[in-house]
Amino acid sequence: EISRLCVEFDGEHVLEDVDLTIDAGSVVALLGPNGSGKTTLVRTLLGLQPFSHGKVALFGTALARFRDWDKVALVPQRLPGASAVPVSVWETVLSGLISPRRRWRPLNRAERAAAADALKQVDLWERRHDRLDTLSGGQQRRVLIARALASSPRLLVMDEPTAGVD
Repeated sequence: EISRLCVEFDGEHVLEDVDLTIDAGSVVALLGPNGSGKTTLVRTLLGLQPFSHGKVALFGTALARFRDWDKVALVPQRLPGASAVPVSVWETVLSGLISPRRRWRPLNRAERAAAADALKQVDLWERRHDRLDTLSGGQQRRVLIARALASSPRLLVMDEPTAGVD
């Protein structure tokens, strides 16, 4: 839930007086021209962009106090540094299951099964041992979708979800 949200960059209002309520089970698409503030709104909702005033809450908890990030998954347009780090498709999907609370414990059988199921859903199970940077851009997007789906989030946020998908 967003109420009277205002985001500024260098003193200029990028978003002003935005109100938005998203109910459980809803599918919402943000549409608008480039530069209209769609990504800024999403980044603010996820706590990645500070806001000047207003209220932002996730699952009824004010963003400043929200700590249950396991409920949220983001599919970014691209994974920063994907070409600089030699990581496999499988490792990329498994990385979506790591959280600060579980950082040092090995993934269990159910988590690995969820990752496998997610890769099968996006039809990339056979490529799980390949390096991420050897896949096409559309295949990389599908890996990022699998990474998000593996965590069974209650809130799935996708930035440009169909752009470049094979």
